[in-house]
Amino acid sequence: MSDKIDKRGFATKLVHAGEPPDPGTGAIAPVLIRSKTFQQPGFGAKATWQYSRGKNPTRSILENKIASLAGGGKAAVFASGDAATAMLLLTFRPGDHIIACKELYGGTVRLLDQLFAHFGIEVTYVDVNDRKKVLAAKKQSTKAILVESPTNPKLGIVDLTAAGKLARELKLTYIADMTFAPPCTTKVFDYGADVIIYSLSKYFAGHNDVIGGAIVSRDEKLIEQLEWLQWAVGATLSPDECYRVIQELKTLNLRWARVSQSAQKIAEYLRENPEITELYYPGLPGHKDHELAKKQMKNGYGAVVSFTLAAQDKPRLEKFVDKLQDSRIIVYAESLASPETILSHPATMSHRSLTAEQRQAGGISYGFFRLSVGFEDPEDIIEALDAGLKVL
Repeated sequence: MSDKIDKRGFATKLVHAGEPPDPGTGAIAPVLIRSKTFQQPGFGAKATWQYSRGKNPTRSILENKIASLAGGGKAAVFASGDAATAMLLLTFRPGDHIIACKELYGGTVRLLDQLFAHFGIEVTYVDVNDRKKVLAAKKQSTKAILVESPTNPKLGIVDLTAAGKLARELKLTYIADMTFAPPCTTKVFDYGADVIIYSLSKYFAGHNDVIGGAIVSRDEKLIEQLEWLQWAVGATLSPDECYRVIQELKTLNLRWARVSQSAQKIAEYLRENPEITELYYPGLPGHKDHELAKKQMKNGYGAVVSFTLAAQDKPRLEKFVDKLQDSRIIVYAESLASPETILSHPATMSHRSLTAEQRQAGGISYGFFRLSVGFEDPEDIIEALDAGLKVL
């Protein structure tokens, strides 16, 4: 990738970063290399491309593009967002301690509490915006602070600047999961992050057809460890899926702006509905972290709107979901940031692996839902929601 592209605007990087025309053919689209193995130049000679579990040319294009978009460093991509987080956690050692924000994606909590705890990795969940609580959680063995912003599923906003200052003060690695705030809205390296986690399945790909994850860092030693884990463990992203992410990334700016505008309208509509007791969207002035979100997020606040219904009983919630699906506008499913509007139920989907106590403490009741707004006309989404809420 040339310095000329590195210095260009973000939208220009989306199109060109990491992928000049193919020198062999002049092809404008990146070349998809499916080969699992590569001819070596000679006995005892080490080549860049050896075996695709380690490095693959198409995967390298994607990694270079992601690193450029994030603001520098290097990237390593993996088979899913969970796989990326797991590979990062494998760089820790038994006895290490992590301070994590109290609201996290359920899959991350599952990895920490139900897998890596068995290997001696400790974690303490705190409100990372509360300096005193972070200081109280610090141990001699603490190695990192892990944040997520906006948080999943209640869209809390972490003060990224304060978290960065505290991490430097305490000499901790600052890890930020920015799946809900891709680099078109937040450049977390600007706030002092050492490591960034992205689920490529969400905004990066954005078309409901890829599962993938990425780690980005300016720490060359860490990237070397992650590249070794790609080769040793093999939880890598296939060349075909890398190719799709490369192509789909080109429209990230356009997709983010579209879903942010629609989600804002839908959040404003939901704010007035009496069937909703709690509403979460950072773009609303009434959101507790709205002013902080305005400082840290540019060009909108994303696709996700979360809410709690007054109804908490299964029969009425089933009627609500069935009515929404009858519209053929809203799909009841997991995930987010897709062309289709998706309604999720965190208590039985993304956060089902949490204990009942953890869900209760996080405000994830049985009547709590997460809506990911798609590309449809917002008026059609509102009409479908209105019909669903009326059955309550």
